[in-house]
Amino acid sequence: MLKYPLKCFDEGGRMKPPLLLYIALLFVCRGLLILIVSLSFREDSELLIRMFYPQPEHFNLSLIPMIPSLFALYLISKRNSLWESKRYHLFALLSKVVSLALLLDLAVQTYVLSQTHFQYSLAHGLNLVLLSLFISYHLKSRYLKDAYIDWKTP
Repeated sequence: MLKYPLKCFDEGGRMKPPLLLYIALLFVCRGLLILIVSLSFREDSELLIRMFYPQPEHFNLSLIPMIPSLFALYLISKRNSLWESKRYHLFALLSKVVSLALLLDLAVQTYVLSQTHFQYSLAHGLNLVLLSLFISYHLKSRYLKDAYIDWKTP
């Protein structure tokens, strides 16, 4: 008897990554996404970056949690080729890498708030609420835990 419906499995019989995991990892990469969108403006490409990150150091700090997040996205996107080449051991790191990305983003957000003396702003409030929801999802999701186990077993 399967624990999950067939729609939760791919053609290889492995569990599909949940959509919320992709959303959480892309949320951590929001600095990069803002950079890409801002480069599409011809007149003033820094306008959008300054709108979200008034101080340039805050933008630079937001790129730090992006590194483990992009690595996790890479592992998830290449999961079929990694299974075919029998590199299951890389998936043992995936849970830790996602946790690291989320915690680094929380540390950066806390640092940015401390620089503004914890003055409330809607953007920081939404970032912290969404980040706390993603962290609790990562810690509590039974499906995600089962997917991590399924991905690292041959």
